Amino acid sequence: MKEAMKKSMAEVKNELKSELKTKWLYWHNLKSRKVKAAVILLGLTIIALKIFTTVLTFDWLSGLFS
Repeated sequence: MKEAMKKSMAEVKNELKSELKTKWLYWHNLKSRKVKAAVILLGLTIIALKIFTTVLTFDWLSGLFS
């Protein structure tokens, strides 16, 4: 069981490394500053939206039970 779990963890770790390398290479291949700014803005917008919806969900749940 532990051997299978170690193997699985190693596979996940390798997959994550390869995915990060792919993203890093994509970032370095972008030549336009406008495109890089748009990618950064899109990422920050997605993070802000996730935080906003999470806060609203917890606010709605607390209002539901009180």
